[in-house]
Amino acid sequence: MFKGTPIEAGYYSLLQRHLVPRLMILKVKPNHITFMGLFVSLGAGLSFAYSPLLGGLFTLLTGLLDTLDGSLARALGQTRKFGAFLDSVLDRYTEFIIFLGIWCYFYRQGASTPFFSLVILLILFGSLMVSYTRARAEGLGEPCMVGLFQRGERIVLIGLAGIFNPLVNRWIGLSAGHWGQDITLTLVLLVLAVGTNWTALWRFLHVLNNLRK
Repeated sequence: MFKGTPIEAGYYSLLQRHLVPRLMILKVKPNHITFMGLFVSLGAGLSFAYSPLLGGLFTLLTGLLDTLDGSLARALGQTRKFGAFLDSVLDRYTEFIIFLGIWCYFYRQGASTPFFSLVILLILFGSLMVSYTRARAEGLGEPCMVGLFQRGERIVLIGLAGIFNPLVNRWIGLSAGHWGQDITLTLVLLVLAVGTNWTALWRFLHVLNNLRK
């Protein structure tokens, strides 16, 4: 969705101009940022269970740290396989923690737990397959960047959903138990459940086509 767009270019330009130089002065290493992102995701998961607004803010901060470690590694000339592998694995744990927190929120609200359990399982499976199809394709020498719901887009969507969810509830005067309660967060979860699996299928068919040729 954002890959290769002026939005992405402008975002990374801001990181390189303003944040990366300060981190270099402080002698912060890319792996420090990676582990910090994992701890912030723990805060996001715990916050989502009680306050989607805080959970959304922590989720966006997690996304910032996830892109910052790569930018810092490139600036320091430390783009190593160790760091790339560490970052990829911890990213999977980060997403799991955040969505577990969202599930806990709906459980505490007394919402339809089987429904939200299924939706979140679909998101987690779809997210895993989006990453796996790319990794497997690249292992076979095939580029695989197609699709709209990559990790960056997922983090931004769920972060914004968490922030706007309580604001929308208050704006339209929803009370607990109302059919429209948490409609913002619910709709984004449904979009991600469909979008991640659709992206994974898109990548699967794209790579099969290329390999057949």
